[in-house]
Amino acid sequence: ATNGKPDVKDKHKLSPVFQDFLDKCLEVDVDKRWGASELLKHPFLRLSKPLASLTPLILAAREAAKGH
Repeated sequence: ATNGKPDVKDKHKLSPVFQDFLDKCLEVDVDKRWGASELLKHPFLRLSKPLASLTPLILAAREAAKGH
């Protein structure tokens, strides 16, 4: 926080809702920064897929790692 908000590479390529989510997470001023309960209600997280949808990706990554 003493160095300010970190720069996000290619931020313009991110969706506006994700940019807003990051802004809320990375707010330097503690009084303005959103807490976990607020972040969990952010529209960006409402767009997410269920965690179970990650299972095939994790398994594929494990298989790919075995080959290296």
